[in-house]
Amino acid sequence: MKNIKRNTIVYGIITLIVYLLLFFLIDKSIITYVYDNFDGTATTVISEYISLGATNSFYKLGLMASFILIIVLQYKKPCPQWANYLLYICLSISIAIIIGDGFKYLLGRYRPIMLFNEISYGLSFIGTSWELNSTPSGHTLRAFSFAFALSMVFKRYRYIFISIAILIGVSRVLVTDHYPSDVVFGAYIGIFTALWTYKLFFRPDIKISEN
Repeated sequence: MKNIKRNTIVYGIITLIVYLLLFFLIDKSIITYVYDNFDGTATTVISEYISLGATNSFYKLGLMASFILIIVLQYKKPCPQWANYLLYICLSISIAIIIGDGFKYLLGRYRPIMLFNEISYGLSFIGTSWELNSTPSGHTLRAFSFAFALSMVFKRYRYIFISIAILIGVSRVLVTDHYPSDVVFGAYIGIFTALWTYKLFFRPDIKISEN
């Protein structure tokens, strides 16, 4: 956490380089291979179920219920400490979603389905339809922001949380809804949103539980 500014820049540059390499050299080959070899198979079905772990509507419902609960708890004196943790987690996810949606609509990247159906690949810029908001992967950024926020609160289980987020990211490629670069970009946003929110949200004297 001490070097979060430097790490944000360094890993941001690394993410950009990886994204561009995937975008120009590998994305189309990988997604075409997945489509030709796994479409309609058990792998796709399993991946679709895994993807449900970061469904947008599910997260929005969870965030709404959590924010309502947090507001109610503010009237309880003293407010339980876990409510602060819950607020931190909700803010991390919400900020990640806002940032991700901004990039989605600004870049307007064609989803893989456009490659398969219309041989369209690349960026259209300012894309508002589902077919034109491939990058970053929304499922991935939600999963990683949630996983890393939970990891900051429950450090003992961080590898479990992060492993689940990785599975969700991979599943987005296996169901051919996203390119690998979309997943990499989404993971970066989710991770550093959770880290920055933690740094700005908690005072130094607040200790995070490791149980």
